[in-house]
Amino acid sequence: MQQSPTGVQQQQVGLQQPNQPQLQQQPQQLQQQPQLQQQQYGKQTSGLQPSGIQSTQPKLQQEQGLESSQLSQQLKCPLGYGSDSFTSKEVSKQFGKIPGVIEQNEINRQNIITRQTGCPIGHVKDSLTSGSQGPLCVQDLDLLEKLQHFNTEKIPPRNVHALGTGAYGTFTVTNDISKYTCADLFNQVGKSTQFITRFSGIFTEVGDPETTRDPRGFAIKFYTKEGNWDLLGINTPVFAVRDAKAGPDQVHAFKRDPRTGCWNITQTWDYVANHPEGLHQMAMLFTDRTGTPLSYRTMNAYGCHTFSLVNSAKERFWVKFHLVSQQGAFGFNQHEAKLVAGEDPNFLSRDLYQSIEKQNFPRWKMMIQVMPEEEGYKHPWTFDATKVWKHADYPLIEVGTLEVNRNVVDYFTEVEQVAFSPATVVPGIGLSPDKLLQGRLLIYDYTQIHRIGPNFKQLYVNRPHGIEPMNNYLGGNMYIPINDSFPHYTGSAFGGLKPNAKYIDPPFKVTGNCGLYEVPNEGSFEDLYSQVADFWKILPEKDKNNLCDNIAASFFRVTEQRVIDKMLQHFAQCDQQWAQIIQTKLKERREGKWMSESEKVCMNYAQQLLTMTRREAL
Repeated sequence: MQQSPTGVQQQQVGLQQPNQPQLQQQPQQLQQQPQLQQQQYGKQTSGLQPSGIQSTQPKLQQEQGLESSQLSQQLKCPLGYGSDSFTSKEVSKQFGKIPGVIEQNEINRQNIITRQTGCPIGHVKDSLTSGSQGPLCVQDLDLLEKLQHFNTEKIPPRNVHALGTGAYGTFTVTNDISKYTCADLFNQVGKSTQFITRFSGIFTEVGDPETTRDPRGFAIKFYTKEGNWDLLGINTPVFAVRDAKAGPDQVHAFKRDPRTGCWNITQTWDYVANHPEGLHQMAMLFTDRTGTPLSYRTMNAYGCHTFSLVNSAKERFWVKFHLVSQQGAFGFNQHEAKLVAGEDPNFLSRDLYQSIEKQNFPRWKMMIQVMPEEEGYKHPWTFDATKVWKHADYPLIEVGTLEVNRNVVDYFTEVEQVAFSPATVVPGIGLSPDKLLQGRLLIYDYTQIHRIGPNFKQLYVNRPHGIEPMNNYLGGNMYIPINDSFPHYTGSAFGGLKPNAKYIDPPFKVTGNCGLYEVPNEGSFEDLYSQVADFWKILPEKDKNNLCDNIAASFFRVTEQRVIDKMLQHFAQCDQQWAQIIQTKLKERREGKWMSESEKVCMNYAQQLLTMTRREAL
């Protein structure tokens, strides 16, 4: 039993958890100020009940002795409406609704369509007009609201990672790593943490076939007891750039040509030819298992960046995160990928959804590589996102298992509006001097403000589930108060919110002059090719052959020979045989020896259309 803002006792009705006793009636307590009311998203907000209910409720309850359920019926309002008895989460548990949806009333139970304001609608097919042939009447409120909402039901797409799907899952710790980190989600073997994940293509766009050759994203938001932690993974252990200033240019080169609106593979290879630090990722991208994965379930992922872990003794370690698929890592060859693209453009999303529906839950092992802090300052590429740490020097350490086991119920709410950022960290997990990471800290939240609004973190899918946020932020579009108590500022004689010094991370070293540095270590010779050469050497022969086939097929569509020549020089620096195989396969393609039936059809029609006169076309 709790009191409403008017001081009238409210009884929680019809929402007891199974096997819980009926709540006992408590003595009425007079209060000087209105009691805080639990409202949407489980937040505490102050506010009065609707005036009609406020004046009628005490009279009905006192004179007739009505229970709350009867009271709600008398007032023609939803069960418990106007009461501070329920949180949206409790309602969700009872009715199976998305959190944030209030309890249904009689109108809802009859499935009667309503306006956004809740007003029931009596007719949906025809617009209100002046006579059967007359013009529309502006007072057709249902029509106005419907068209207005239709105009605004889409939000700007992500500039990268636009094409994707998502699901929920559970992370379980399988190995104690407390000597490296004090993060709450890792502090006990067997401990479980819920998460939401979003799988995506990086450069492909909404509507593109999901089997298009493209690096893939695997972003995870862990709902921990110390806040949310976002791990933004991709399916290559390296990026194509290592400095945030180069990021927009790389995206422009890998996206559509703004002059034509078409994909332009020439500009993509031209960018890589002039930024050879990206050769490592491109080599991986043109393998089958990475560039055209068989399923999101058969895809490894990597944090790529160097992050930091801090333990309870305030010792720092540099870390790289790995997610290893327990289904194995497999991919389509280029011909299979094209066939599947034509039959089912949504193949990867559909596969994930159906797998979860059949309770064939995919799993990944979370592994880490750890480097002592002082060693990291001396290592030549500790913070270079285009290079890997060798496993022989920094072996993989098991952390836990991720199981993806629940589908979303509303794509827009849970997949389109979920927002990830590398700046979303928790105590015990931190950042590093990685230049690309530092730039991404700024851009990710800003793009979500542009897409969704300044209070996007208050959406249920983005807000913490293991802790209630408490701060003094005020206002903004679609603002929902999270702390309406006084004082609403820090440093006050009246008390209020306060920091705790135990959550301060130890400083990391920063040395050197402020300047523009092209390579990670000033004055050092940069090795662009040895890691790419190592990658080539460890590939099985079949994978080597398919890799060269895929690159040659891509080069076949490049319109500038000088771009191809420059790329062949880079491949030759890695391995002369590699470059020679690509060159041979490209020559055979140009001679028509290595073309699939679909490629032949495409080329033949393209040539015919180029030579067709206007009269023939008509």
